[in-house]
Amino acid sequence: MKTSIIILSSLLLTLQLHATESVNSELSHVAGGALLAGGITAIADYYPEYKENRGMVGFGVSAVAGVIDFAIEATVDGNTNGQLLDLASHTLGSALGAWVTDGYILSPVVSDSKTEGKYLGLAMNYSF
Repeated sequence: MKTSIIILSSLLLTLQLHATESVNSELSHVAGGALLAGGITAIADYYPEYKENRGMVGFGVSAVAGVIDFAIEATVDGNTNGQLLDLASHTLGSALGAWVTDGYILSPVVSDSKTEGKYLGLAMNYSF
């Protein structure tokens, strides 16, 4: 629990970054979105009701946090174009972070389908 609080606190601090419209700035928004979505995806893995859709939970919460941050910054600063670029970068990072965390960092999920029963997806790769 203590680790989860530390991770969540550090990820929420990434929402407070103010930057310009440079490449480094947008990469920082991508990284912040990826970290926030990855952390929330990892936290959602602990709850059985969210485990099957943990990637979407991580992406959704991070994207909503980005929209809230966009709304606050656009209201305070008025630079809507710059804020939209930041929001797009954050959303891209959120998608990337949730996908990598869900698919590659956390263990696979056993899915329960009403039509197919319980199943586990397996990806195989073969080089020719």
